[in-house]
Amino acid sequence: MVLRRKIKISTLAASVFSGVFSGVFSGFLFLGPWPAISAESELKGECRVTLRPLLLQQNPDAAQLRPVRELCQREADAGDPEAVYQLSFFFLGLNSWDPGKATSLILTAAERDIPEAQYWLAWQYDSGPLLPNDPALALQWYQASAENDHRLALERLADAYAEGDFGLRVDKKMASQFRARAERCAEDLG
Repeated sequence: MVLRRKIKISTLAASVFSGVFSGVFSGFLFLGPWPAISAESELKGECRVTLRPLLLQQNPDAAQLRPVRELCQREADAGDPEAVYQLSFFFLGLNSWDPGKATSLILTAAERDIPEAQYWLAWQYDSGPLLPNDPALALQWYQASAENDHRLALERLADAYAEGDFGLRVDKKMASQFRARAERCAEDLG
């Protein structure tokens, strides 16, 4: 059962992305042709593929953002939870700053088993600036993300079992199992 609670934004931060998405503000540039958005490309999953190059640009052009946001919105409206998660980036500084709206979208995607959204919530409840520290909710979302083989969630749970974080008892065997799963995920990524 997923716990719902009113989310209070405690702090506004300039950088809200985990290490996976830190390239958004770190000056990387996308060097290559911009993918066209056409009727044929409006298939489930195109939002993520089309948005990723923009996330690597320091200051994406508004003319490029507009059609991608529209594509993501259409996919989200059609029920694609991955598109709901991707749409949240537009409210985390990519297009505007509305962390309440972004968090609501991320929660919706997390409840529909999007591992990156689950990890984002866990990270925020654990140590992020946008949600209040809540070890029980952090653990819940890390566990959900780990069930979906999210490498960073697996690594965090390995550390939690090794150190006794989140009220867990120290369990070196569990820590080792989570670490092994994380290593397999890393190997699968190549």
